[in-house]
Amino acid sequence: MITKKDVGNFGEDACVKYLRKNGYKIIGRNVRMGHLEIDIIASDKTHIVFVEVKTRNTEKNNILRPAAAVDADKRTNLINFAYSFVKSLPEKEKNKQPRIDVCEVLVSGDKKLKVCDFNYIENAVTR
Repeated sequence: MITKKDVGNFGEDACVKYLRKNGYKIIGRNVRMGHLEIDIIASDKTHIVFVEVKTRNTEKNNILRPAAAVDADKRTNLINFAYSFVKSLPEKEKNKQPRIDVCEVLVSGDKKLKVCDFNYIENAVTR
């Protein structure tokens, strides 16, 4: 039986593959700072990117887009996390622009998961 955690991990793995394919280096996954957490931190030459991954199984009859789960409280937490993380970087790393993205992954399957829709939203969360 596929659990909610399995679905979430599968979506994060799909997002990591996408980011690597598009030239990003993965800095961390499921990074915590105090009570705040981010799914993926990645970077390229100009940006440090904080990615919130929202994965939903289409078998569960979800009617809302996964990104709709990034409500005002979640956006505030993402901004606070990004601010704290960038502040903690060594001086030479602080020149990169921070950006908060959301990755929507829709999957199907009850025994073996497969991606049926993938939507990567750059700069999805701003002040």
